Amino acid sequence: MVTQDKALPEGGLERHLERVTDATPPFAPIRAVFPCTGLVAQAARAALGGPREALLGTLMVVRLTVGLRGPHPLPIEVRRARASGAKGWLTALAVPTKLRAAFTKAFGATAEDDPAAMAEALEAVTDITAPHLDRVSRSELARLVTALRGDAAASPIPLAGVAARPVA
Repeated sequence: MVTQDKALPEGGLERHLERVTDATPPFAPIRAVFPCTGLVAQAARAALGGPREALLGTLMVVRLTVGLRGPHPLPIEVRRARASGAKGWLTALAVPTKLRAAFTKAFGATAEDDPAAMAEALEAVTDITAPHLDRVSRSELARLVTALRGDAAASPIPLAGVAARPVA
């Protein structure tokens, strides 16, 4: 914080503090930003049982979806391994069959290079878990679905790969 004197209209000086932002060193890594912090907070507050497990499963879908997009998406082999591990994790949850099927479909969609299919799977998960989601979580998931659909429309090449270029 820095203090600065400021002249008052009636004379005299007023001392006040100016907010100085924290400077990050140029070698510091970029801060990771998770797109659904409201969902994380809601899952943390949820009571034990069905609603919490539904929220945790939705949170896992979002975590895997984040690996599909962004400036540096994960390679497809890594996403396939993560999806396989998530399917194993899902067996430990006590969720209804309809929700389990939606989670399984979404986990499988994260292992492919099709953001439109991932958007549909995430939208299905959102629809099924809607009774457990608050307004903030629903809007975060809707924003992520919209972003995935935008990725699908804007990108004719797969998100996790580099376009093939002829070697000169």
